[in-house]
Amino acid sequence: MLNILASLGAITAIATSPLPLSLQATEAAAPAPQVSEPAGLSEADRQRLLNRASTALAKVKTASGTFEQLSPDYSESTGRFALSRPGKVRFEYDDPSPLLVVSDGTTVGLQDSELETTDRVPLGTTPLALLLDDDIDFATEADVLDVTNRNGRVEITLRDKSGEMDGTLTLVMQESDMSLTGWHTLDSGGNLTQVQLTDVSYGQRLNPRLFVLKDFDEN
Repeated sequence: MLNILASLGAITAIATSPLPLSLQATEAAAPAPQVSEPAGLSEADRQRLLNRASTALAKVKTASGTFEQLSPDYSESTGRFALSRPGKVRFEYDDPSPLLVVSDGTTVGLQDSELETTDRVPLGTTPLALLLDDDIDFATEADVLDVTNRNGRVEITLRDKSGEMDGTLTLVMQESDMSLTGWHTLDSGGNLTQVQLTDVSYGQRLNPRLFVLKDFDEN
């Protein structure tokens, strides 16, 4: 499925890397912009969509497929992903990108095979924490900034209630069955990353080793 990923020492390199979810530090993050209630969507319709989205996402325990990513600098990249709730995901980028991103349920690691570096941040400081929760409750776990339903596509923009996560996460779902088709992340610096999921399979048994990221000196 789904920039990917507080401070790591090599945060400058991480912050400029094209990732599915933001890895940027949150210490000096500017307040996320307030989003007005979309015109034409009643509170009842808004709540109905949130309930449907929460139910649909909770049913997805495993998923795998391919992704296409548009980074803030408009560069495009592709790759494969594997997801296992709660908390685990793997984004493996196609060549020529040297990047591999893995969440093991506690931390999210970014590995660069060219530089032979591995950097990690707590899962809770990234938008992945919301996406990988096994029972998403929009009422208690996130501030819902916006809900839209246009042309068969539902978009739900969220901000972490704890304030640990940098920026906002927008889930993109198909209105007919509320399947997740992608997401957008907007960090505190105004950098927008868009991810689209394709060829997604659900409910398959996934190898646990997919969600283990070893440092280069351990390989």
